[in-house]
Amino acid sequence: MDQTKKYYTDENTVRLTAFSVIVVAVVSLFFKWPFLLLLLVFDFIIRALGQSFSPLALFSKSIANKLKLKKRSIFAAPKRFAAALGAVFTVLVFLLMINGFYDEAFITGFLLIILASLESFFKICVGCYIYQFVVVPIQNKIK
Repeated sequence: MDQTKKYYTDENTVRLTAFSVIVVAVVSLFFKWPFLLLLLVFDFIIRALGQSFSPLALFSKSIANKLKLKKRSIFAAPKRFAAALGAVFTVLVFLLMINGFYDEAFITGFLLIILASLESFFKICVGCYIYQFVVVPIQNKIK
């Protein structure tokens, strides 16, 4: 595997993928379609594992290519951690919805939408900050 692909990802793809998360989450919450959230769960898991076949990421790459956006490499580990957190949030929203807790699901889903919006529109990755302030110090202690 190419080291660049292993340790880095494209910022434009990440931001377009975050926008796709917003769209899927909004549709799921608006129409109360909990099973649409499973698409997000599996997509987040695929991205958290560092795999390149995430449906939303592939879609975002194709959009970035069509728009001829210049690739901007960013460190991938914090983004993978953020994707894992996204999977946890999405599973929680799914479980709340299928158990009839729509208000709680909406609040949790709205938080997910806000976090994805920060990434997509403002390049603010809250999961990356959590990674920096929680995971990195733990990794440094282990070394």
